[in-house]
Amino acid sequence: MTDETTAALQALIKQVETLTTTVTDQAKRLDGLRDFNTRILDEKKDLQRKLATRPDGKTDAEMEKLGLERGSDGNWYPKGTRPTHSLTRAEARDPHKYREAKAAAEKAGATLQIIDPDTPEDAHRRGRPDTATSRTTVIKDEDTRRAYVRRDVMGSSEFGAQYRKLREDGFTPVSWDQPDELPQHMQTKFALMEKSHDAN
Repeated sequence: MTDETTAALQALIKQVETLTTTVTDQAKRLDGLRDFNTRILDEKKDLQRKLATRPDGKTDAEMEKLGLERGSDGNWYPKGTRPTHSLTRAEARDPHKYREAKAAAEKAGATLQIIDPDTPEDAHRRGRPDTATSRTTVIKDEDTRRAYVRRDVMGSSEFGAQYRKLREDGFTPVSWDQPDELPQHMQTKFALMEKSHDAN
């Protein structure tokens, strides 16, 4: 080999060594950062668990007297509300924890449920709310051209013709379950309509 080729190879070897050192250093820094993040997240979870275990400074026995039970995540839940095989949304983000819980649920012949204890259930999860029993089922708002229709009536097969008539007259049908869901002025109109039904 010529001197130029040897010099080029030595320069290339030196660059590879430098690059290897740089990559190794970066890997060490990333490992350190990962360890730091893991420690911080563990401390955060421990603190959250500690705060959740004893709200208002109550002891475990007092919490149980209040009808609460501690879940596998360390948090307190009303007895019977947290399914046996369940994870919170935050716990389910941990792939290892999720796989273990799913396997345990399958082994028990159950379904793993993901729950969110910090968020109240949506109406669609609970099912439909109870619908008011009232004689008044349709209330028209002439100003906004809305017709407020009780949900059970709107969902009935007999309502089809009335629905088409409301649309032809320029009304937009809006469903409601309880009178307090209506705008304030419509609640007043509803009360007056109910009074007039009672008077008849």
